[in-house]
Amino acid sequence: MFKLHYRGLIKMAMILLIFLFVVSMATAATTAEQQTEKQRQALAQKYKNAKPGESFIIGHITWGLAQEYLMMCYQATEQACRQLGLKFVGAVAESDAAWIEATESMIAAGAKAIIYNCPSAAVLPELARICNENNVFMATHFGYTGEMFPGDLGPRWVIDNTPLSDEQTYFPLMLLFEKMRQNGKTKLLHHQAHKTSATCSTVYINLGVFMAWKHYPEMKVLGHQYGEWWYEGGRKAAEASLAVRTDYEALWGANDSQTMGALRACEDRGLFIGPYTASRDMEMTTAEEILKGNFLVTAGFAIPYFGGRMVPMLYDMCVGAWYPLPDEMVQAGRIDCYGRPGEIEALAKAAGIDKHPNFKIGPTKDNLEKILKQMKAKRPEYPYDFRRISLSKCKELGLTYDRHAGAGTYLGQHDYYYPAKLKKFGSIEALKKHVAALHKYFLDFSWADTWKEAEEYAKRFPPELKTEPVWE
Repeated sequence: MFKLHYRGLIKMAMILLIFLFVVSMATAATTAEQQTEKQRQALAQKYKNAKPGESFIIGHITWGLAQEYLMMCYQATEQACRQLGLKFVGAVAESDAAWIEATESMIAAGAKAIIYNCPSAAVLPELARICNENNVFMATHFGYTGEMFPGDLGPRWVIDNTPLSDEQTYFPLMLLFEKMRQNGKTKLLHHQAHKTSATCSTVYINLGVFMAWKHYPEMKVLGHQYGEWWYEGGRKAAEASLAVRTDYEALWGANDSQTMGALRACEDRGLFIGPYTASRDMEMTTAEEILKGNFLVTAGFAIPYFGGRMVPMLYDMCVGAWYPLPDEMVQAGRIDCYGRPGEIEALAKAAGIDKHPNFKIGPTKDNLEKILKQMKAKRPEYPYDFRRISLSKCKELGLTYDRHAGAGTYLGQHDYYYPAKLKKFGSIEALKKHVAALHKYFLDFSWADTWKEAEEYAKRFPPELKTEPVWE
């Protein structure tokens, strides 16, 4: 009896110790979160430049409007400003001088924050200097490089919003490669993005090609021309590729706009490879081609959500409700794949990615009808209430905060994450080293047409360059 009683006491003591350990860990975590939030709030109060409820200008300067992605971002930013009771001022910058001139003009008009879509890397330090001197917040889409990140150029460049395009490439290209394998095709026409504009996306995309190619080593990845992000650039890239050879059996392009241009150029030459074509962005024209059976798959990050959500985030910074810590300054949209129902599900299963934690499929037709076609409306109204992503507006108006901006997750995930917090990085410094290495090894992909050549080239990669296709 004594032994049983003693054992019982030991067991109870062990349970108590475990309980106390769990409680202490939870308390420590809570304390750490409180300290983090205290630090965030201190920064928010230090750098605020407006009062809650105030109406002021938020500017939006874009690289162009010929690309559907750029147009939808512009429209969604204007919609978000309207919903939050802010004033929208937009501009197109077609030269380095124009980025500076538009910035100075907007600040002179009273802008408290400016969003830059695909800004020129050459003038980004000058834009940051101007914004710092005038206490104006700046956010970028596709703005960072291997040499500069938000936070590196003073306290006013606060956010860069860029999808991890390796993830956005890996999944659709895996589906394309699988369809090619099933149908005995091996020759892929590969078009890169741009050598000087949005290079962070160019290098991520090329990394994604490498990641997918590893699973299909029999494929030949050919061409490697730059489509430069837009339709006419894609046409020129295809014409250059077709001047070399004409036996391509499939097409991968860095984004939908340039890939549609390349596909049309191929069709003009009698090469009909639409069902074996894939890219990334989920634009309206591409969705229409998918539903016609003339495009296999694209991967999107909910463009209007992606663009519009910068407005409430910047509003919160302007009024002192929030300020990002260094590992929160780089943000990436969640990715969904869009194709013909049934086809891409079967291909995903055959490719072994159907259970991948990051692989998601969105409804192509419903997304087209409920989101993308708004781009052509006289006054576009995307299905988002951007007030609900603003901490301050929710408090001012008695609204419930909703990370998905009231649109749910059916049409797309409508969400974002912080790449620096992914397990394979774990810090902003690790992410910076990764991106610097990508710019060294992946800004140009012309070093390999065969997997054997790619394997040989990969022997040069440093350990900070992460090639595993997991984004958790």
